[in-house]
Amino acid sequence: MFICAFEGNRKTENVQQALQDLQSRFGNVQFSDEISIVPWYPRNSTDLGHIGDNLMLIEEDNNGDHPQFMDLEYRKRRDYIAQVSKSHVLGQPIPILEYTEQEQQTWKTIYNKLSIYHKDICTEKYKYHKSQLEKDLGIHKQIPQLRDLDEYLKSKTNFRIKAAHGILSQRKFLNALAHRVFFSTQYIRHHKFPEYTPEPDIVHEVIGHIRMFADPFIADISQQIGLLSLGANDEQLRRLGNIYWFTIEFGACKENGKMKSYGAGIAGCIGECEHFLSKNSRFEYLDPFKDCDSEYPVQKVQPVYLYTDSFDECLEKLVKFGEQIKKPMKTWYNFNTKTVECDRRIIATEKQQISIK
Repeated sequence: MFICAFEGNRKTENVQQALQDLQSRFGNVQFSDEISIVPWYPRNSTDLGHIGDNLMLIEEDNNGDHPQFMDLEYRKRRDYIAQVSKSHVLGQPIPILEYTEQEQQTWKTIYNKLSIYHKDICTEKYKYHKSQLEKDLGIHKQIPQLRDLDEYLKSKTNFRIKAAHGILSQRKFLNALAHRVFFSTQYIRHHKFPEYTPEPDIVHEVIGHIRMFADPFIADISQQIGLLSLGANDEQLRRLGNIYWFTIEFGACKENGKMKSYGAGIAGCIGECEHFLSKNSRFEYLDPFKDCDSEYPVQKVQPVYLYTDSFDECLEKLVKFGEQIKKPMKTWYNFNTKTVECDRRIIATEKQQISIK
């Protein structure tokens, strides 16, 4: 495919002759007089390095009394770690953090509690990758360093980690996945409430997400959603965000006739693990065309978990869903150059980010 940008009067005799010559030489020549305007998206590593500058804000209406917001010493430590993460440049080694004894104990406490549930609720894929991370990086003994996890993922699925100092907007988070890049925080939840955190922390990132980015299917599903998000309008993005929630965050899969979890939001949360196993849990078959408009709670256990009969089926459903998303251009990821390519000239504009609750 060749893309040519032309500026000038296309109706002049010489230009018309040149266009006719192109059409006679090649079977499929298309002309477009309009330049589409789409939401900005990162096209290379330099662009990715800037998308963490503007973060989403968490409203504290429902968490104002949580020590994660009220404990000044904790906030000071969290802000320090956030600044270390903010200094990281994608492609360079992620800064090493010296975690305190209290932070290490918080990690061990929640890791051991979650591991009890993982034996019963998680897919064999999850348990395999978790065991490999325990064997290779000792994540069951101490908080792992993102630098080591980054190298590990690159060797498995070519996924990369960018240290983040807070929560990205949904658009930018999904856009990064198109590049097989995961933005991960490094700070850990408050020691008084190891079973709950009002914002993603390294427990959620590692126990929930990173162990499964080492799996080719989950890596491909994540990137597929990310690619669909590039240049998507707000309505398309909302629907893609819902699909991401019902799959990568809280997805389930049938395994040997039993319902098993692969979602990060389940594996990294004791409350979700307990609810997944309870008699009150509900499971419904994933239908992206319907579920893209379904609502869900953010700070409560999920009322329903969506499942497929296999990971292959999940990816197939996402591909079919993506085929009906109409965008003014086509994009694809170039694995050799680690860039996103586009089939036509566009203008990308960035919108102001909003806060979330």
